Amino acid sequence: MPSGRYIERPTLHPKGFVSQAKLPYDLRVAEVRAAMDDMYDFLYNVNSFLTARGYDRFEEMLAGAAYSGVMSELVVQSLSKQSATLVANQWHNGRPDLIPVGRYGEMGVLRGEEGVEIKASRYESGWQGHNIERGWIMIFQYRIDPESDPVERREPTKFERVLCAYLEEDDWSFSGRREGSRRTATASIRRSGTEKLERNPVYLDPDYAARRRRSN
Repeated sequence: MPSGRYIERPTLHPKGFVSQAKLPYDLRVAEVRAAMDDMYDFLYNVNSFLTARGYDRFEEMLAGAAYSGVMSELVVQSLSKQSATLVANQWHNGRPDLIPVGRYGEMGVLRGEEGVEIKASRYESGWQGHNIERGWIMIFQYRIDPESDPVERREPTKFERVLCAYLEEDDWSFSGRREGSRRTATASIRRSGTEKLERNPVYLDPDYAARRRRSN
């Protein structure tokens, strides 16, 4: 069995969770914590399996954008399993990602007004989506180490913070595409939206918080 920090299972810092965080639809901080633990279990089990058979880690097998997309979907599935009030939207490319139990039926909804959009990202700001939408959003910011050499010294994926806020359309900016362009149109969260999210942390890893204070 391969060994090294790169397949270690991280732990969530118990002092990182904010018990008074404002969460919609009776979602509880304990449920968010359980979903994050599920993610750590998944990555540890998958990477142990892959590396034992001579493959790269999950992190190295997927490009950055693809990895964040998979992480977002895994968070949706984990929260859906842990939450008593929210469930994954089963509609193909439906929004939002999590919808209230029983609100839209078993098939979910293409575009619903109720629910929570999920975004997993390794970036501290500038989070993007495909559309300008008013509603609740949760950001799961993680740290990934794709560069340390040798690979066995790389750190496992680790959550640094989880943020949640209700954003208005004015909290987004939209970048369309010119006629004939194949570039995907994107919407980005403005500074106003980032400030709303940062005012309501659900989880803030103390080591990450200390690094930010030193850099500011």
